[in-house]
Amino acid sequence: MFYTILDDILILYQLLTIKPSKYTNYELNLYKYFYDKTKIIPSYIIIIKIEDDEFIFLFVKQDKYFEARTYLNSLRHRIVKKISIIRFDNILLNLLFNLFPDLCIHDIKIAINNIKGKYEISICFLKDLNTYHIAVGRRGKYIKAVNVLFDKHINFYTDNIPLTIKCKAVD
Repeated sequence: MFYTILDDILILYQLLTIKPSKYTNYELNLYKYFYDKTKIIPSYIIIIKIEDDEFIFLFVKQDKYFEARTYLNSLRHRIVKKISIIRFDNILLNLLFNLFPDLCIHDIKIAINNIKGKYEISICFLKDLNTYHIAVGRRGKYIKAVNVLFDKHINFYTDNIPLTIKCKAVD
């Protein structure tokens, strides 16, 4: 059987489900603080710990994203963690672009790893190293957090096939 570009398109436009873990008191307090400050109800709050850093992903509805984004700097000063406000979208391609905002994504490539049973999605950036380093994060922690997000909390709506995200610099 041949693998075609149509298969890539079908993968990129599949619906996703987000399954957050049960909220802890810390996440509930963060939820309340975010609502009190912005008057916006977040769709999901997911906290991922990578080494000694915590990444807080606040998913908000698309129509409230730009309003919530205006509070990002004050949230980062008040809560000394790595906070990202992400526009919630349940289509894989749109979510990938929302996870890497303000960056120039040059290409997205999909490979199927039959040994691990995973889809490996490579997000390619031009060789401008500043853009690549923003996407990967310090010591690769942001991309690790995104991969944990996809491993534990985000799945395809129809299949339970895990995803791995990689960042690459291309010429």
